[in-house]
Amino acid sequence: MHVALFTDFHPATLGGIQTSVNAQRRGLERLGHRVTVFTAPTAESTEPEVDVLALSGLGGITVNGFAMVAPTAMNNRRIDAVFRERGPVDIVHLHTTYGVAVAGLRAARRHGIPVVQTVHSRDDAFIEHTSPAPYLSALIMRGLHGRFVPHRGRMPRTTESRAARHAWRTMVAQAQAADAVLVPSRHFAQRFVAHGLTRPITVISNGIDDDLLDAARQSATSAPPSPERLRVLWCGRLSAEKRLMAAIEAVRRAENCTFDIYGDGDLRDRALAAIEAGGLAERVRMHGGVCRADCLTAMAASDVLLFPSSGFDTQGMALLEAIAMGLPVLYCDPDLAETVPEGGGIRLPDTSVEAMAAALRELADDPARLEPMRKTLAPLADSTRQSRLTESMLDVYRSLAPKNTVHHHIPTAPRRMPVLGHSVVALRDGLNFVKSLAEIGPIVRVYLGPRPAYVLTTPDLIREVGFGTAGEFHREEIREAAHDVLRGASNVLSGTPHELRRRMIAPALRQRRLNEYATVATDIANAWATGLPEGRPLDLMDEAHRLVLDIISSTLFTAEFGADAKREVRQNISWLLGQVIQRAALPPPVRRLRFVANHRFAAESARLRAEIGAVVTEYRRADRDFRDVLSALVRHTDTETGARLSDEEIIDELILMLAAGVGSTASILAWVWHEVLRHPDIAAELRRELDDFVGAGPVRPEHVTALPYLHTIVLETLRFWGPWVSTQTADGPVILGGVPLPDGALIVYSPYLIHHNPHYYPAPETFDPDRWFTDRVEEIDKKAILPFGVGARHCPGSTFAVMTITLATAALFTHWTPTPDPKHRVRPSNRDFVPAPNRLPVELRPRPTVK
Repeated sequence: MHVALFTDFHPATLGGIQTSVNAQRRGLERLGHRVTVFTAPTAESTEPEVDVLALSGLGGITVNGFAMVAPTAMNNRRIDAVFRERGPVDIVHLHTTYGVAVAGLRAARRHGIPVVQTVHSRDDAFIEHTSPAPYLSALIMRGLHGRFVPHRGRMPRTTESRAARHAWRTMVAQAQAADAVLVPSRHFAQRFVAHGLTRPITVISNGIDDDLLDAARQSATSAPPSPERLRVLWCGRLSAEKRLMAAIEAVRRAENCTFDIYGDGDLRDRALAAIEAGGLAERVRMHGGVCRADCLTAMAASDVLLFPSSGFDTQGMALLEAIAMGLPVLYCDPDLAETVPEGGGIRLPDTSVEAMAAALRELADDPARLEPMRKTLAPLADSTRQSRLTESMLDVYRSLAPKNTVHHHIPTAPRRMPVLGHSVVALRDGLNFVKSLAEIGPIVRVYLGPRPAYVLTTPDLIREVGFGTAGEFHREEIREAAHDVLRGASNVLSGTPHELRRRMIAPALRQRRLNEYATVATDIANAWATGLPEGRPLDLMDEAHRLVLDIISSTLFTAEFGADAKREVRQNISWLLGQVIQRAALPPPVRRLRFVANHRFAAESARLRAEIGAVVTEYRRADRDFRDVLSALVRHTDTETGARLSDEEIIDELILMLAAGVGSTASILAWVWHEVLRHPDIAAELRRELDDFVGAGPVRPEHVTALPYLHTIVLETLRFWGPWVSTQTADGPVILGGVPLPDGALIVYSPYLIHHNPHYYPAPETFDPDRWFTDRVEEIDKKAILPFGVGARHCPGSTFAVMTITLATAALFTHWTPTPDPKHRVRPSNRDFVPAPNRLPVELRPRPTVK
């Protein structure tokens, strides 16, 4: 197995995380596994190691003495190059929360590799103890982290400072983004659960490298307790959260002891000054940063380890090392009793300096109390060996590794460009690009910039997503992009909230309501058709947008006090929809840089929501049924839960219905007209049907079901020009067609791809309405009919859309014979989820009156 470890602390530096990483690395290598370590640069690393690769730091910026690293393009390229040269990598194991770990997480997602996250330390306590402005620091770190890792959902309320809460948001987001989470202690796991982590957590203690421990024991010359002074040891980072200054003061008050300090850090100068000021140079000695072997040897020659940290350490490597060397521990934090065995040390009654000093004085006066503690620790001396813990780590790896093994067999689409991935070809020739993927495999990896996405090319796989048999999925990324205008509409909700919302809006789209909407739609379509200009250029694409928007807005709210809202809708909904699509396509960091567009998007969204909200308020006040969508939404109560839609939820659903109509319905309507115009035989047959059933007009609501040939034209248009892209994101690990994919995997499917696959549709590039007649429709695999999606995400407005398209088309061709501009070539645009004609320029001449 090849494991890539990512840590922000270089293994050559001193610290608990570094010790743990080194021990884990050697434990894996001892068992024959390969390990590559990605880390931050450091001056301590004087001899480069082949399997330790330092990423580039941010121009001299350091945090607590360690270089800061960001997931820059240069670092991403370096990681990708190493993965290619040394691959395959089976597991990415992250040991920190920021910088290098974020780069490792993003690399794993790019390459489809499972991620294990070990959380070693309390970042909340670290920030509060070491930062001069804890709240600001935690807020900035959360903001930076959130640019690269999604911070989804709400975190439960706990009793803690605002700074701590922001720090926990970051810690939970990082852990939530992994496939498996490891922590070194049970009490730390409980804190994560209390802060909202839903990923499975495995508790695996840190360990000490076997060779290091054996060598330390062989070189140690343990001496009996000094009859003169108690030998007290400190081993760790000289940082404020470790409370070194309190320890020095306690030793000053306990005169009959010596204090040896092993470690380095920000408090070094303050500690030296305190030693000099207190006249402690003869009793307190600072040894600086030394190797772990020297620390272990020093433990063998000491009487007690002083460990005054409180509310910070989740376990503490020095505690494990003390147990391994049989050294009793004096500690403050009750949580650390999980690590220090009962009888193996003394837990102080509180964290005060006086409590520490009193305990030291008592031990100095009665050193015999230490002997029972050593006897308690002796049987546990080998319990902290890394070799005993590596197998538990490998069990976690093995539970995830099959994902990677299968994942390497997912083919990658050709024409990928450096950095940009397949984005260029998708924008330039998206329809042909997605069609070509069907020949590559059932699941095809494409890259949207550096991020991998997985395109499903069979109806069965799409149904596994639609019906939830593959796992859980969400649309939080689309929700984030559209948040100003659509905060929680049904199409971006997931799970139980999505199911409930679908039930809540269903009454507005039942057949009785649709019959009422058909009357409104028919009147508007007839008035629109008779008002079209004769004999001058006209763009039917613009007309489709105008007509559909008018029909939908008029069926949403018909009361006279909705006039201002309708006007606002007609002025701004098209622009807002275009912005949603652009925002969804852009990575969040790029999206945030569009300051002018973002400001306008927020302002226009607020204005639209305010206008529609005013109408909702009036409908509630009127408390009557206006036979429109809004009336149904305002008055409905869910029979299962008793829930009713709030004003904000109703606004979301109304805007969603508008957006879907302006985008998808108008595009399909325009394609129907285009296909009729470019196929004279189809146009002639349609006119015969309209002459037989509509005559001179007007079109009536009952014509929706009385025009069978027009219905086949609409069905064939939905097949031929159906949605070319739809996305969902894996909410946890998923399995598609037996192929596991990791949490956060972007899943893409294309009805257009399925509809143009000859395996499912004979002669798919031929526009053939006859394929939908009774004698031929049985040839079509029903699972391959996907214009409105499938399963839980099936479009609830599909019947309304078909009704609108049918009535509008009947009205147009009953009154007019359009003549296309022969100089214009109609091209599809793929800037929306449904392809749209760029323009449909025509001139109209009246149809002869049918007698």
